[in-house]
Amino acid sequence: MTNPDRFMSPQIQEAMVKLEAAELNLDQTIAETKQLERQIPQTSLSQQDIEQIEEHARSKGAPRELRELQERIDRGDLSWNDIAGGRFLDDPQVRRALEGGVEGMRQAYTMIQEGHELDEIVDAGGPPVSTDPEPKRGPSRAGGDPHDDDYFGGSIMKRD
Repeated sequence: MTNPDRFMSPQIQEAMVKLEAAELNLDQTIAETKQLERQIPQTSLSQQDIEQIEEHARSKGAPRELRELQERIDRGDLSWNDIAGGRFLDDPQVRRALEGGVEGMRQAYTMIQEGHELDEIVDAGGPPVSTDPEPKRGPSRAGGDPHDDDYFGGSIMKRD
């Protein structure tokens, strides 16, 4: 029997070794991904969940970003199940619309850490919706401009 590899150049043999290593790595990555996929619980929203989300997103109390996202969903561009499944999370509009819920999650986490019961956390509702059009700024002296360089009576800028 003859060895078919004896006619391959050293460069081709090296490339074949690298290709085999890459194939093994790919097979291992696929197996690990499938194992992780089995461990992650499959979530989907019930029709009742979707109706509640849509009702809130269409309400006057919902943030503008969330109402605009609901308009996209109404047009059929995406769905709440898409978002719940992790799709469209790289979409800037989706991210902005969901940012408000992050504070609510922080509050819920704090309540969990404090030992509150789940029903109590759920009854507490979502995060308060700010109606203040001006974002909160850092500390300033009384009556002073928080943007000037003269914080708390001492300048941070050297004057000559």
